[in-house]
Amino acid sequence: MKYEYIHSGIDWIGEVPKHWRKEKIFRAAELITSGGTPRSGNDEYYEGDIYWIQSGDLNDSYVIETEKKITQEGLDNSSAKLFPAGTLLVAMYGATIGKLGIQTMEAATNQACCGIYPTTRIDLKFLFYFFHAVKDKYLSDSYGGGQPNISQSVIKQTYFFVPEKSEQLAISTYLDKTCAYLDRVLEIKRKQIENLQQQFKSIVQHTVTKGLKSSVQLTDSGEDWIGKMPELWKQDRLKDLVELRNEKTDEKSEVEDYLELEDIEKENGRILGFRNTEEVNSKVTIFKKGDVLFGKLRPYLNKHYLAKEDGKCTGEILAFNCSKILNRYFEYCLSSHGFIETCTIISYGAKMPRVDFTTQLAYFYLPLPPAEEQVEICNTLDIIRDRNLETISKIEKQIEVLLTYKKSLIHEVVTGKKQVYGLTKEKQQMQTA
Repeated sequence: MKYEYIHSGIDWIGEVPKHWRKEKIFRAAELITSGGTPRSGNDEYYEGDIYWIQSGDLNDSYVIETEKKITQEGLDNSSAKLFPAGTLLVAMYGATIGKLGIQTMEAATNQACCGIYPTTRIDLKFLFYFFHAVKDKYLSDSYGGGQPNISQSVIKQTYFFVPEKSEQLAISTYLDKTCAYLDRVLEIKRKQIENLQQQFKSIVQHTVTKGLKSSVQLTDSGEDWIGKMPELWKQDRLKDLVELRNEKTDEKSEVEDYLELEDIEKENGRILGFRNTEEVNSKVTIFKKGDVLFGKLRPYLNKHYLAKEDGKCTGEILAFNCSKILNRYFEYCLSSHGFIETCTIISYGAKMPRVDFTTQLAYFYLPLPPAEEQVEICNTLDIIRDRNLETISKIEKQIEVLLTYKKSLIHEVVTGKKQVYGLTKEKQQMQTA
């Protein structure tokens, strides 16, 4: 049977099948509320056996584990409350806004999660996919400036259109199969990028420590991260090859020349964008064109950048003036597999691991080829890097297309624009192949 359509009266939804009924979310739920957080200073409230879900635990899929657990006492003495397995969770605050999760176990949540336990006439997965579709609407309507939020009231009053239960089940089954296939393809694409990055790090590691000539005589450097190196090369401590920029400023400016750690793409050394310092409360470091920047916080992310302009950066980024070593070669040393691995091992701080220049990095030894060989090494690595980045860029565009298609498909199906009810099993298999 071919659908007849009417306009929903809601712009972001558009037309819907005539036989679907209009409802508000709160009428489709037996339970809809948020949780709470036990007082953090009381150790008796935590490390218990009750799962406690925070918005960071939501993964747009099934929630099977939580970062933290609370005690019965913590549950009793806070606004946290238990939700049954099969509850749909929607993140309401900040960077995770609109993130989803389906509980596989009984669990409590914090106040950033809205729990929705649907009535028996609403299929859980149909509701899950609807909230996938409404996420962009929530983001556009959110309030709070830099930390966007949506309220529990907004979620409760959200309109959606719903068919009979059998049709809901057909829709969720179709989307489960199709999205699972798309997710497998996306995972393959992301793995391709990860492999390319790891391969390039290995090439960099070998080249900055062994050079370009396979016939040279090697000797033990005495440094684990370097291993053997050409016997004609020298080595010197990092503090004797570069100078750490220590000039700071707290001057506010509208000029977009300031970098936070998240503005540097991990692994690739690409800048995602500059910002201004109008809302920065602490002093920032001044760097110069030609300096090499290195993220000391979470060094395993491998965030580095050869500055192409003067600018400013957060104190979590170290800025080096390369006085006795080619800056391009120095950047490659900092981004090599061995250097990053060593930084990760010696970093301190469980939740926010970082490395210190004065007590740690300053005493790292670096391999030091002759100046002309440093140039040759960098020219060779530049060619490989550019080719690698071009391939990665193509894969990233493929991922973007797949994600856009997935989002569009979910929207079309949960609003009835793509009819799946009544498809035979064989036709469903053909469409998801």
